[in-house]
Amino acid sequence: MSISQSRPTIVFLSTYPPRECGIATFTQDLLQSSQKFLGPLVDCKVAALNLSTLDTYTYPPEVAWEIDQNSKKDHLSLAKSINNDADISGVIIQHEYGIFGGLEGEVLLTFMKNCTKPMLVTLHTTLPKPSPKMKTVTKKIIDLASTIVVLTQSSKDIIETLYPKALEKVFVIPHGIHNSVLSDPEKNKATLELENRTILTTFGLLSRGKGIEYAIRALPKVIKKYPSVLYLILGETHPVIRRHEGEKYRLELAQLIRDLALEKHVKFYDQYFNLPDLLTFLQATDIYIATSINPNQAVSGTLSYALGTGLAVISTEFAQAKEIVTSDTGRLVPLKDSPALTDALLDLLSDEKRLKQMHVNAYKMTRPMLWDTVAGEYVTLLERMIIPAFKIDHLRKMTDDFGLFQFASLTTPNKTFGYTLDDNARALIVCSWLLKKTYTKEVEALLKLYLTFIEKCQLPDGSFSNYIGFSDKLPTVQNKKEDLEDSQARALWALGEIISHTRLPKDIREHAKTIFLLHMKKKVTFTHLRAKAFTIKAFAQVLPVLSEKKDMLLNQIKVYADALQTSLTKNSVKSWRWFEKDLNYNNALLPESLLIAGDVLQNSRHTTRGLSTLQFLISKTFSKTYMPIGHTVWYKNKEKRSTYDQQPEDPAAMILALVRAYDYTGNKQYKTYANLCFSWFLGNNSLKKALYDTKSGGSYDGLHPDRVNQNQGAESLVSYLMSNLQIAQLH
Repeated sequence: MSISQSRPTIVFLSTYPPRECGIATFTQDLLQSSQKFLGPLVDCKVAALNLSTLDTYTYPPEVAWEIDQNSKKDHLSLAKSINNDADISGVIIQHEYGIFGGLEGEVLLTFMKNCTKPMLVTLHTTLPKPSPKMKTVTKKIIDLASTIVVLTQSSKDIIETLYPKALEKVFVIPHGIHNSVLSDPEKNKATLELENRTILTTFGLLSRGKGIEYAIRALPKVIKKYPSVLYLILGETHPVIRRHEGEKYRLELAQLIRDLALEKHVKFYDQYFNLPDLLTFLQATDIYIATSINPNQAVSGTLSYALGTGLAVISTEFAQAKEIVTSDTGRLVPLKDSPALTDALLDLLSDEKRLKQMHVNAYKMTRPMLWDTVAGEYVTLLERMIIPAFKIDHLRKMTDDFGLFQFASLTTPNKTFGYTLDDNARALIVCSWLLKKTYTKEVEALLKLYLTFIEKCQLPDGSFSNYIGFSDKLPTVQNKKEDLEDSQARALWALGEIISHTRLPKDIREHAKTIFLLHMKKKVTFTHLRAKAFTIKAFAQVLPVLSEKKDMLLNQIKVYADALQTSLTKNSVKSWRWFEKDLNYNNALLPESLLIAGDVLQNSRHTTRGLSTLQFLISKTFSKTYMPIGHTVWYKNKEKRSTYDQQPEDPAAMILALVRAYDYTGNKQYKTYANLCFSWFLGNNSLKKALYDTKSGGSYDGLHPDRVNQNQGAESLVSYLMSNLQIAQLH
């Protein structure tokens, strides 16, 4: 059973073909490559930006919305539509200041301020010295985005320098290129009837910023030495430019060509090329000329395509070119410098063998930029920021009519080892939280099943067994071999969740209350820190509904919180602010329980220590990714920490603590850490492998040094489900 039977959907907000725009082409290429990568499990849709309400395009079926780029009303309506669609997991925004209305594209902010789904924004333009208005708009975009993508390292440096809040949020993914065969230009020249010519090419939508005139002025000396040279200018005038001034720029270029007597050496192709035709022209080219006159141009799709086709390039020194064009693949020349361009052309044309090698070098260098690879990097970022649709398929599969099985062989329940109180208590919590979001009879039935299991684990004196056999449904001998404090206290936490859940039917809450009060009669005093921490959580939950026990509950919370403080003081040194001499399992539970105690007891010392120890744990487990303490060997102060075996219980505990800290403080850094921690399940970890199985809805059991443990047991499953529900409430 799945809570949502529909496919999760990613929305692309951008211009889109057939609108003639470089960003539109980029978006289509990214979407199509991403859809191949994601397969049929995820749907990709487009919200297409139109220049005005007068524009009408026959869009392909993936375009689900059309909005006027100048209309705040349209942007607000789109945000509401996306918010109300439970299947939409996130939005990818292709950002260029000119394709969104208002001053410096500020209309986009209307959408972003009102959209509640995670947003990934690709910044195609990054200026080192933006205008005050542009800087204000960009800062707001970065603040509202979950993730920022830029296309070059220099762009990342600019963004992180100008906008400090972008740190840890910005990722570099290059402009994609299409996979093409590296071929001999002479073969393609014959196809285009350009035999016996040395072909120079520039392509793209024509505008004054292209600087074509400087390339034309560079040609006379080149043609004098190499009379076979033919310069192809591919592309129609940019539609926005054409609306304002018609073909004025093209006519000026044509006049310049006549003035320099270059009619036989320059040829316009005034059309918007489809990909196959464009690649044919590029594959017939000897040297590509990138002529931009904007030194801050962050990226050029035309330059990327040219190098990706395997072309030697002469480019002006704009931002991306300085990063990507090397002496092995071409030459860089100053902006607006025709003599320098002449010299570069003469240099490259003087050595045919070297020129051919540059083609090979460019082709090899750009293989990491293939669209399939680029889409994979985007998908990885999406998985880090987007919460998969909640599924209980594997929970149902792992549960029979008695309880939740402890282990699995791959995705199949391993009945040999029976059931545990620990796992069924966690499952009870998951169902309780889920029913706060969506109340269904099936989840209620599961909740009753897990609650009844806890009752069956309870002994006459009120304590609990942890291990229950499959065949006889009785406690096993393992219960006598292990310390069961943690499982006892975790059961109390689970029962506390039910007792305090006001939406549950009264009979269910009374059932949990009976089990809870019977345990309290035993008057157990826990000795282990984690058992004390679980009990703090449990007693804090039931305080509002067990008024007759208020004094006793508050006193026990105080006793256990003081015990945590004592242990912290005893084990802490200057560089080690922790409750124990090592970091081991389920660590974040300890600072979380102090935060709870601080809130309930109105004790600022508990709150302060809770936050400081949480910060210590963050410092030991977060860098660019979250890395839980390995279970192979516990991490002791001043000793080498264990990296593996990493297990899902730890990120689940960390997420609970971070969400608690965020709720108490409002500090968004805790929210950022929680999202980063959740991404551990989705592949943002030391092995770059997903723990969450989208097909089953389960979680693999852990990360080993060389692999993922392929079994999907109960602890891993419920740890993931708890994490998913906690992260969902942040969005």
